[in-house]
Amino acid sequence: MSKRENGIASVAEATEKMELTSATEILHQWNLSLADGFADADNSSVIPDNSVFVELLNKWSNTAENLQRLILDEMIGRHYAKDKEEFIRMVQLMLTKLLDKVSLVCSCSSISINDKQPGLLTQELLKALHFIQEYFGTYFDKNERVPDALISFYKKEINTLSESLRIKLNSTGLMEQLLTETLHNHFVSSFENQNQPVTYRLHFYEKELLRELSKEVNPATDSIRKLLYYYNFNSSAFVIYEFDRLVNLLSAITTKSEKILMLRSELKIINQLPVRINYYFDDNMPSLKEQVSTWITEEIKYCEAGHFTPAANSTGTEPENKINTTLSVAKLGLLIRLLVVDKIVINRTVAPMLRTVAKTFTTLQREEISFGSLETKYHAPDKATIDVMKDMLHKWIHILSKL
Repeated sequence: MSKRENGIASVAEATEKMELTSATEILHQWNLSLADGFADADNSSVIPDNSVFVELLNKWSNTAENLQRLILDEMIGRHYAKDKEEFIRMVQLMLTKLLDKVSLVCSCSSISINDKQPGLLTQELLKALHFIQEYFGTYFDKNERVPDALISFYKKEINTLSESLRIKLNSTGLMEQLLTETLHNHFVSSFENQNQPVTYRLHFYEKELLRELSKEVNPATDSIRKLLYYYNFNSSAFVIYEFDRLVNLLSAITTKSEKILMLRSELKIINQLPVRINYYFDDNMPSLKEQVSTWITEEIKYCEAGHFTPAANSTGTEPENKINTTLSVAKLGLLIRLLVVDKIVINRTVAPMLRTVAKTFTTLQREEISFGSLETKYHAPDKATIDVMKDMLHKWIHILSKL
């Protein structure tokens, strides 16, 4: 039986396995070594000795330098596309799991921040991941989640591109400020507000979109909107922006015929916009063009039936017909967000539902809730409000136990 130190395979045992010449076998053995170490540590309630970890990671770093060569050698030996795809996706999955485990080692053990070995190993693993992505992109699984070690890097990259775009759009004087802020707010919060793990596809999409937007020589509202339609930017924030834009256009028109004419003109323009095939921001929502054209079509039917879209601020719910609450706008927005995420509220589009909430509810401070304020708090809840809502939910659990 092999010797073990603090629940993890000894260095001699681990390095013995490094004689393997298969990239998948090496990654598999590394994953097993770390998994066994933490499993045994959990059983003995002892945190694995960081010196053992450091020595292991140091040995692995030397071997990791050859990972790219081993991957290339194995790819050359595979002649069928299906075999190549299965191999690349297996390596990708194993690299992702190993990167997460190395990050866990660094966070759960007493490894000093001055120890270079974890960083060196992480760099080599990331290089291998980038290698298969760069040279074997046809087989790379873009729907696979991004490892935690890359999230902060990707977030910084997107934030830098977004800030550069915002400065450029503001400098032209041809961009509507609301659209500029809508785009900026979306990109800077894209990693915080994801209910699902960040995938390579999502990151590649956002990075390419930002770069294409930044290429516009003299960016104006219309040209930016056309690009967003081309890339099927079906983010709820931009869909809401489009709905608000159309409502504002309708509010400035008084006659039925003019309203219908304007809506049909907008529908024609949108339907004729070119769109990149099989490209999207949110794969769980209909395309941008479908959501907006459906809204316009329904509005045309509404007008043709003899109804009119009311002008802005001309309608309101009588105070006695409103639901009065002691919530703030931030808490109300987050509460509605929870109902949507849990699929208790299942409206296909968020904007009309939020408008109804804004018209129907009051908060502790305000009789009239601003749709824009509610929409902002819905999509970007702050940490303080989330913490308060957690306390509220705990209170509800206590109340339920007494019912």
